[in-house]
Amino acid sequence: MGLLDPGSKARGYLRNALGAGLAAAARLRGARAEARIIYYHRIDDEMHRSCVTPAAFRAQMQLLRDRGYRVVPLGDLARGLSGREAFAPKTVAITFDDGFADNHRHAFPVLAALGLPATIFVATGAVGGSLRVLRDRPGDLPALTWAQIREMQQGGITIGSHTVSHPHLTRCSADALARELTDSRAAIAAETGVATDQFCYPHGDEDEAVRAAVRVAGYRLAVATRPGPVTTGSDPLALARTFIARDDSLADFERKLAGAFDVLHHGVQWLRGWTTRAA
Repeated sequence: MGLLDPGSKARGYLRNALGAGLAAAARLRGARAEARIIYYHRIDDEMHRSCVTPAAFRAQMQLLRDRGYRVVPLGDLARGLSGREAFAPKTVAITFDDGFADNHRHAFPVLAALGLPATIFVATGAVGGSLRVLRDRPGDLPALTWAQIREMQQGGITIGSHTVSHPHLTRCSADALARELTDSRAAIAAETGVATDQFCYPHGDEDEAVRAAVRVAGYRLAVATRPGPVTTGSDPLALARTFIARDDSLADFERKLAGAFDVLHHGVQWLRGWTTRAA
């Protein structure tokens, strides 16, 4: 195992030390009128940075319940964004990207038992089949079925759109972009009876033109992958989120909820973008 590979002791020590310092800085900021959206991909025991173990996920959800976090459906954030009411302290929305079958097998029972709402963004073209969308993870993975999606919807889970085929939207033609946005929304409505107004950008790939198309397609809220809190000044079609990774300890999880890792994550994303542009 490499020095800084997920799960390595060296990486754990580094994250703990860095996280403690960043958490102290976040506490000095004091409480702010903001919410936080957290996001997951898979909930499974496979070793991958985007695959949180079922035991860790259960502990994280229990922490939200035990520490008095106000866990709300993503759609409820619209009231704070409009300025009609301030975000209550410790407001959190839970989201999942892509629509992996393990969300039903491992995440849904925990959420249902604790009474926690969440939103799952599904790539509708993969429903009932398989997904191959994770970086550095070759091979197909089972996707949710429509029957599983309807079951979760009845249990307090909101279903949002993640397009049909999970493309880089900034690379799509105008016609292809419109199809990805409208066809996925239509499929969800046909299968669940709900015309969703929530959207998630595949790969976090969006720009002004894409956001405009998302608005025209009928979406009210859209989430990105850039880190940070949600405030009254946030763009409702480019909401920041906080990624929860496999090697997050429970202390790391709580630090992320407080915004301790936001600056670090911005730096990582900038470096990754710079590396891509330089290649």
